[in-house]
Amino acid sequence: MTAISEAHHPRHGPFVGARPFDARDEALFFGRTEEIAELTDMWRHNRLTILHSDAAAGKTSLLRAGIIPALRSANERVLPIGRASSSRVWPTPALPDHNPYVLALLSSWGTDEPPSRIAGLSVDDFLRKRGGTDRHGAPEPTLAAIDQVETFLRQAATNEHHRCRFLDELFETLDERPNLRLLLSVRTDYLDELLRVVKGFGGHAYAEFCLRPFTPETAAEVIRLSSEATGNRSAPDQAKGMLDELRTIRDETGKARERTFAIDPLLLQVVGAYLWGDPPAFERFAAAELDIEVDRALGDFCARMLAAVAADHELSPSRLHAWLRRAVLFEGGRGAWSPAKVTATVVHALEDRHLIRAPHQNGLRMHAPRQRRLLGPLRRLDAGQWPPPPAGSAPLLRAALQADFEGEPGRAHRLAKEAARVCPPEAMRTRAEIESLLGNLAYEQGLLDEAITRYHSAASVYEALHDSTAVGWLLAAVGRIALAQGRQSTAIEELRAAVSRVPHDPLVQTSFGQALWEADQPRAALSVLSGVLDREGDAPEARRTRGEILAHLGDAESALRDIEQSRSRWPQPSTRVARALALATLSRTEAASRELDGAVTDTEDSGPLLLSAARARKLIGDITGAARLIDRAKSAQHPPLPQDQLRIAERLLEDS
Repeated sequence: MTAISEAHHPRHGPFVGARPFDARDEALFFGRTEEIAELTDMWRHNRLTILHSDAAAGKTSLLRAGIIPALRSANERVLPIGRASSSRVWPTPALPDHNPYVLALLSSWGTDEPPSRIAGLSVDDFLRKRGGTDRHGAPEPTLAAIDQVETFLRQAATNEHHRCRFLDELFETLDERPNLRLLLSVRTDYLDELLRVVKGFGGHAYAEFCLRPFTPETAAEVIRLSSEATGNRSAPDQAKGMLDELRTIRDETGKARERTFAIDPLLLQVVGAYLWGDPPAFERFAAAELDIEVDRALGDFCARMLAAVAADHELSPSRLHAWLRRAVLFEGGRGAWSPAKVTATVVHALEDRHLIRAPHQNGLRMHAPRQRRLLGPLRRLDAGQWPPPPAGSAPLLRAALQADFEGEPGRAHRLAKEAARVCPPEAMRTRAEIESLLGNLAYEQGLLDEAITRYHSAASVYEALHDSTAVGWLLAAVGRIALAQGRQSTAIEELRAAVSRVPHDPLVQTSFGQALWEADQPRAALSVLSGVLDREGDAPEARRTRGEILAHLGDAESALRDIEQSRSRWPQPSTRVARALALATLSRTEAASRELDGAVTDTEDSGPLLLSAARARKLIGDITGAARLIDRAKSAQHPPLPQDQLRIAERLLEDS
């Protein structure tokens, strides 16, 4: 795997540029020996560790190229670095009621797991599966890190309930897993917000580590060691001059105004990569006019980042430039009065591209450049001379996925359509991912027939790539849509086809069992779900579904056993109603009533669930409550009662 990575990312010079270091760059990662030792020890010995720094001080690089390799060489049980936002395309209908934050985190922690082993798991489920014991049989600590925590501290436009539930789940898991060692990496801009969240979830004790920028001496050592490691020569005088320039704050005319003490690690890498060149040319570096070339390197970096943000957010460079000059550089008036407004997602993108800092921390009421050294280069930028954004379908697809995650489906759709337009015929996997994303967007907007067409199109491409798992998931998504449309026979046909592609995929098999249940074939559904549990031993979604079916069939004790063993702390409304029905069947009326009170609030406008809740109310003797629920069930629209259940509701109402 390392050889493949290096083939795709050849190492030429001593600097990696604007991207973070990762495991393949371990031999080039210098200047953080003490930090690696101190933070590694802190992480091992604390339930919760918070790593923070200014943006681009190197937190991600420290974890990827420093701490994780050190822990693995010591045979520690450490997961890959986690993130709660994903660049992966999942067919949404195949994952009903999934939490996008949980799914993204578990996918990044479980890079060696097939998707079917992750989908539907909670954070606690995943960590329990990954747990191990030492030679004495005692639980071993599991070290898990989440990077870029600020991405889920920001309020979400469309996924706010998922974000809040994800935080609930994360901190409850920390409460209940004493062998979990959780490290959260966050920008200092968002540290106060993170500490408020920690306090709100029980005030966990935590260790705190602040990663500082380089001192001039450390930065000089980084240059020397990086040059030696790649067989490049280093000119001490030029290296010192480069560092002096990185510390010098200049105005828009280029005049030096002041000098800072610290060296920004990102800007060191950006300028180093620019001056050495690719392939590296020592002579170019030795002859560089540093006062000009360093500013040119920083201006080039700023222009590339701004061009990418403008393209991703469908802004003209002139509009983004106007906002930047007024709201960040304070030219021509204060930013609060700028006519060139931009959305919060644009501001967050500029933060994530390391150009500005968050305005709500450290007493700042306005946006400001992340680094004062960038003021001069930013002020000298001309929007008409920005470079073109990264070309090709892959960057457009990434931008479309991010737009969808940020709750902007219109922008996501336009970007995905453009990605499809420019996608070359040979980029078949990218083409399939684009079609799948367009299917998701259509599904989320209720355009179900278009979604089916897109998923079938994606499946045909994956079929040509011999990716049976992807085909199976897409057919499962189509089957679930058909089920929602009331086309049970089509749904079962599509899901049978999905099962034939991936016969041992627990998620697809569970979907098939759920379809059989909704098609009024409970015994066939139970057979399929029991088969999943016999093979997997531990499949929470299959067990939960089987428990719901058993509750409706009157096997209350078996139903409760399955529902309890599914271990969901955040049960779905259908599970709560099924549990209430089972409790009512066993004449445990008080417990059933309490469960119904919460379940009915959650069901809102679901006809089938309200009808099931009415059955439970009638069993516990609450005839008036049952009648009210039946009336609500008959008028519910999301989804409405099917005709056969509508007749059941009428009979139940007459009996009541």
